[in-house]
Amino acid sequence: MITIDSAALIVSSFYFSGFVAPFAIHSYKIKNYKHEQDVNFEALSEESHTHPEKSERWRNHYQLGIDSTNKKLLYCRYGHYPTQTVLNLEDYNKVSVQEKFHHVQVNKEKRTIVDYLALQFHPKDSKEPSKTLEIYDGNMFSDLAGERVLAKKWKGLIESQLTA
Repeated sequence: MITIDSAALIVSSFYFSGFVAPFAIHSYKIKNYKHEQDVNFEALSEESHTHPEKSERWRNHYQLGIDSTNKKLLYCRYGHYPTQTVLNLEDYNKVSVQEKFHHVQVNKEKRTIVDYLALQFHPKDSKEPSKTLEIYDGNMFSDLAGERVLAKKWKGLIESQLTA
């Protein structure tokens, strides 16, 4: 049978709780942050009288939602410069993916680094300026985590609403 000294048990449990505490605190903060984002997105939805059937959040920084019955797109960017936008898709005839990048040469290998990725909406009235919704900012994040695929997916969803 194994016997454990009570002092060793107390010290080891103290060290274990000290090891686990930062992870638990971080998890709690992330959970609260996501809840705040959900509340903000729902408030935007209620203010604009929309009910998005599809929505997606990525990097805990961006969120998109589409209401196909009202033909509206909801967009939220969280963080230091938060933005909330509701686009009436009936005012636009085209959407495109805007990409800004630069080339870097490492030894003999050339690499393309994406700096910026956005959905750009072109209005039916040519006098109106186009509207851009940021998907990825290279100054904020060090690498892409599927944002190109995400932008193409949402472009397809939005195009289907523009042609319907």
